[in-house]
Amino acid sequence: MATAITRFTLYKQMKNRIKLIITLFLFTASISYALDFEIEKIDHPILSKKRICAVACEGNLTAWATHNQIFFKDGKKSYQMFDSGNSPLIEAAEISDVVICNNEIWATQVNSSNGYGIFHYDGKKWHAYQKPTTEGILNNRIMTIHVDEDNIIWFGHESQGMTRMVEAVPMHFSNQKIIHLFDNRLLCLYMQVTHLWVGTSNGVVRYRSEIDSDYYLNIDLWKPPVFPSRSAYSITNWGYDEIVAGTDTGLAIFNGKDWRMLKKKAGVKALPAKCLLTENNTIWIGSPIGLQKWNPNKPSELLTKLDGLPGNRINDFCLDSDNNLLVATNRGAAIVKQN
Repeated sequence: MATAITRFTLYKQMKNRIKLIITLFLFTASISYALDFEIEKIDHPILSKKRICAVACEGNLTAWATHNQIFFKDGKKSYQMFDSGNSPLIEAAEISDVVICNNEIWATQVNSSNGYGIFHYDGKKWHAYQKPTTEGILNNRIMTIHVDEDNIIWFGHESQGMTRMVEAVPMHFSNQKIIHLFDNRLLCLYMQVTHLWVGTSNGVVRYRSEIDSDYYLNIDLWKPPVFPSRSAYSITNWGYDEIVAGTDTGLAIFNGKDWRMLKKKAGVKALPAKCLLTENNTIWIGSPIGLQKWNPNKPSELLTKLDGLPGNRINDFCLDSDNNLLVATNRGAAIVKQN
């Protein structure tokens, strides 16, 4: 009997020690994870607790877009505020995207039924480019803007195709129509050298921009089930020549021949993957439930309001010149500093 009691006591002691070891391990892991990121909310009254629709940066310049305003800041911490009072921005419309290219701001606005074209700030004054008064614009309903490595600016229309800025005096535009988009919504654009990738509500289109041929002949279509999902919300490069598309259920990766899908088992937790950004061998993922820095060997946990973000819904992000991630959420702006 005494032996049985002794064994039971030793078993309880060993069990308690194992629990303690596991607790210490998890606590240490949480500390090291917290040290990877330092999240700072931006408390400026224009941005704090506001829905931030988009963010863009170039060098020491940053542009934050709220519902109908653009907060433009340079490295000297001086800023300008643009709204319907001092720019062509429309009070009753929402900024769908904003970018900075060659120190100049480009923005687009839409509402539930209309689009309002392209707004451009050249550093001194604003210009508005709209169809039919501006040559080459496909239509006024533009949902996204993409700047490629050659600083060519692409504007993605919700339907039909893309408009491209042409460097000329006076400035004008050209357009490419894609028949697949007449029935499906355009969600994102990404230029990979000579191929412009278009994410849609029904698969992916790859437009071969180096081929000067009929608009409807120079595209590759991947619709389900060849593309391993339905909507492609965001697209970026990964590694030397792979492409990653953010979907409802994971990351769809194309190696030049085949698609494969990485899901929750691969550590992808920020779903649906609405925003993607590549940093070395890692991918930042923005979703309606939080933010994640993912790579195949060390996927981070999901960053949320509990970790210091102003809101869980991630609308946009970009990397600044100090390698900090600027994050636009539904409840304000934040900077994720990487330690």
